[in-house]
Amino acid sequence: MTDSSHAPRFDTGPLSWVMSEIRDALVRSRDALLEAATRGRDGQATSLQHARAHLHQAHGALQMVDVDGVGTLTQAAEEALGRFRDGTLPCDAAGAQAVAGLYQAVIEYLEELLSGAPPQPARLFPYYRDVLALLDAGRIHPSDLLFTDLSAPVALPARAPGAAPDYAAARARFEKNLLPFLKSSDEATRRSHASVMAQAVAEVEEAQQDPAARSFWLAMRSFAELAAAGQLAGDLYVKQLFGLINLQMRRLSQGQGSLPEAMLRDALFFIAAAPEPLETARPLRRAYRLDGMVPADYDARRYGRIDAQALKEAREALAQAQSTWDKVAAGIDPALESGFENALLVLEDASARLGAAALAQLLRELGRVAKDSLASGRSEQFGLEMATALLFVEHGLDQIRQLPPGFEAQAEVVGARLLALAAGETPPAAPEWQGDLSRQIQQGQTVAVVAGELKAGLRQVEKVLDDYYADASRRPTLAQIDPVLHQLYGALAVLDQDAAMRAAAHVRTRVAALAAGDDSDPAAETASLQNIARNVGALGFFTDMLGQNVDDARERFEFDQQEGMFRPVPFEKAPVADTPFDQEAEEIQAAPAPAEAHAEAHAAEPAEPEPEATPQGDAAIEAELLEIFIGEAQEVLAFVHATLPAARGEPSNQETLTLLRRSFHTLKGSGRMVGLDSFADAAAAVERVMNVWLSEARAASETCLPCLSHAAARAAWVDQLGDRRPFSRRHGRKRRGACRRPRAGDAARSSWPEPGRSAPPPETARPAAVAT
Repeated sequence: MTDSSHAPRFDTGPLSWVMSEIRDALVRSRDALLEAATRGRDGQATSLQHARAHLHQAHGALQMVDVDGVGTLTQAAEEALGRFRDGTLPCDAAGAQAVAGLYQAVIEYLEELLSGAPPQPARLFPYYRDVLALLDAGRIHPSDLLFTDLSAPVALPARAPGAAPDYAAARARFEKNLLPFLKSSDEATRRSHASVMAQAVAEVEEAQQDPAARSFWLAMRSFAELAAAGQLAGDLYVKQLFGLINLQMRRLSQGQGSLPEAMLRDALFFIAAAPEPLETARPLRRAYRLDGMVPADYDARRYGRIDAQALKEAREALAQAQSTWDKVAAGIDPALESGFENALLVLEDASARLGAAALAQLLRELGRVAKDSLASGRSEQFGLEMATALLFVEHGLDQIRQLPPGFEAQAEVVGARLLALAAGETPPAAPEWQGDLSRQIQQGQTVAVVAGELKAGLRQVEKVLDDYYADASRRPTLAQIDPVLHQLYGALAVLDQDAAMRAAAHVRTRVAALAAGDDSDPAAETASLQNIARNVGALGFFTDMLGQNVDDARERFEFDQQEGMFRPVPFEKAPVADTPFDQEAEEIQAAPAPAEAHAEAHAAEPAEPEPEATPQGDAAIEAELLEIFIGEAQEVLAFVHATLPAARGEPSNQETLTLLRRSFHTLKGSGRMVGLDSFADAAAAVERVMNVWLSEARAASETCLPCLSHAAARAAWVDQLGDRRPFSRRHGRKRRGACRRPRAGDAARSSWPEPGRSAPPPETARPAAVAT
């Protein structure tokens, strides 16, 4: 089956943590790319550099969350941007639109995953194909978006050795039917020739004894049988694979027995996409977990069809209608009646532009009944029914890219009940689905409100902790967040989130102890601050997931009472072909992602007091995450280095300073993620300088620029990490201390070496710099 019910489960938690960062980075990259396309060749360099840097940020975040297929697309886009920049590919409107279309498809696909859709990366193929065609790629095939373990053993019954196969005869019959199959446009004729070819391949498959060879040729046989059954279109990909099978049979007849993985993947892709799976393919579908992986309509353009501006206008008008209706229905301000009607008109127009005819019709009815009910008098039931109808509209807008089956009929029922009430008649009985939907939508609204309150509270807690970490004299301010933490605990209790409640209570106790000065030992206070920061950060991740799915959030986090730590539970994917689960992958999945939105949650975390030590030991830093971090740090700092001349040339350009600030924000979050606390603290110190400059709209001055120059120029830390050499944490602490001076307005130039001069030795204070 190819329906989504058979698709593997996707853990939305990690993606929900970084989705806003991915979306924002792709949008910024798109805008910079489209701007570059409007300029001449000489004026494109800066915009393309920004586009590539933003894309790399999104690509790095995606590597952390294990979303099959999406990284393949962003890699193709990154190659296109690189070729735009070096001039080997013209950055014109057509090329920019192809990459922009890929970005939009990625965003919408990820949003579908967050809403519970199954992972089916093949849906992205039309947009991937556009960019590969732009790059003039040698191979463009949808099976590149099929992700399965080709080494998985296939359970096949034992087979007794038979007579030596006549490969040459089988191949002759196959080749005799291949050309007519390729040339014929008649479906019946094509199926007839495919049937003969399938029989020839079956003879080859039945002669195999080696398990790998049997699996390979069974896949080829199943593919040919699907063509014979009329389940495959006669497109280029099908014809190519039949041609490759012919060549492979020739090799067999010549005594060569290679098993190309690309051919196996291609055949498995078509088997996975088959509307009606064949019996012979069952062992393959089971071993390679193909059910639900490829939708039959994978070649259809699913994304980028929605008018983003119309959707934005619809959401804004709906929010205005809901707010206005609450006041009108309560009799607070009847003068708002016209505002409510105008909001419905905007909603109707936007819904029509979105192609949602049923939604537009319902909104026309809402406008009509609003006027009719005003003349006849509104009952309390009518007010509740209108509010429910607006929630139904909101539910429709949330699913506008793929409205559920029966949505049109449901919209008719909602409208009919309101029309009857407005006319003073008894409305038709509410179907069971309407009551369930109303309760479901209202529950979602409640969760959204609570999640918003939690995020606001956590931001307040983070700020106070960050201020205290920067200046210990602010200890009295810690008492101000006790009521906030109490409110967070109460909000979590409303949603019955036991583990998160215990985490909030634990943080509240720890903060109270800090406020009272109970930890006289500096080391104990440092450990307490670390514990608080990590718990607050985990609560931030949890809150993001809470807004997506209450039950999943409950299952995906736990609180370890003994360690006093709130953390995500590793998501155990089903093992492929019953092989042991990869412990390394589990640890990667369990590690917090460097979500920019939550990197700030760790800003209060102090550096560990370990002079001249590799942070947490080399063995404790997961190798793959560290490699990703090193690559990202090098790219981000290269971007900072390339952007600094623009800041010097136009110091008052706030957009340039914002880009620089964002780069260090990303480094801070990435450093926290891999446990490089001192590195992250140094990046945070630079970020705080930039926050002051941006908040006061200052121009980049000779006080600020040297800090940024050294941050871009000092390569020691990342280079040492790449070579697995230890580096000194105290250097980072001294850099942080130096960066507090310009943040406080100290313009003492003696502390800031001129750009290009060698840095002072480690024993002297240096500006807060993060290495390239």
